[in-house]
Amino acid sequence: MSKTQKAIMNCLQTEPVELPEDDLFVTITLYRMPATLVRLFALKVAFQYPGGIGEAVQELMKKAITE
Repeated sequence: MSKTQKAIMNCLQTEPVELPEDDLFVTITLYRMPATLVRLFALKVAFQYPGGIGEAVQELMKKAITE
């Protein structure tokens, strides 16, 4: 089983997810997202992360799949 497959299987469990270090990175585009929502997210949430919005979204996604 590959590291990616193991990470996916971990997602199906309730245990904390460990992503493989050599995982591929993707670029995502969000359509029909209100500009005000993005601006408020950047001002209230993303500023806390050194990597900005991308890092904030990653952390929130990890948190969401482990809860």
